[in-house]
Amino acid sequence: MMLAVTQTDLRTNIKQLLDNVAHNDDTIVVTRSNRENVVIISEAEYNSWQETNFLMKNENNRKSLSESLASINRGEGKVLTPEEWEKMNG
Repeated sequence: MMLAVTQTDLRTNIKQLLDNVAHNDDTIVVTRSNRENVVIISEAEYNSWQETNFLMKNENNRKSLSESLASINRGEGKVLTPEEWEKMNG
């Protein structure tokens, strides 16, 4: 869930708001008058975005991911169990 709060609301309810971010993957937009807004996300969400950015920086990764998505969209994909994946890549 995305929630917009003012700086005052953040200060007043910081523990509850940060707990919601950490435990419920909420996103908080802190609105600030006459300044740029700030977004608060969980560390897990941040790490996920960093990993995605890292993977997308490499042209070969981008091409491979794009081809995989196109294949899935054409109905050519197959869901593997962890055991099947290990067997293929073991």
